[in-house]
Amino acid sequence: MTARRDFVIANLLERYEQPEPHDWPCRDFSIHRLAENPYLLNCALDEPGRTTLRTTIWQSSGGSWKIAFHQGTIAG
Repeated sequence: MTARRDFVIANLLERYEQPEPHDWPCRDFSIHRLAENPYLLNCALDEPGRTTLRTTIWQSSGGSWKIAFHQGTIAG
């Protein structure tokens, strides 16, 4: 069953009304311009018991920044 867009948005807004109870450090940031608009951001996120490598492509659209792609890969 496919969730309706308004259902997903409402649940995400409810979930993030309160700050998440963690302080996971990010490190090793790098950013690269891919073309005129999109930028590639890479970093490492140290979570309890594991490190993940994060890759995100950001695009400017209508005066705000939006994620076009995101992937996290467990590294250790």
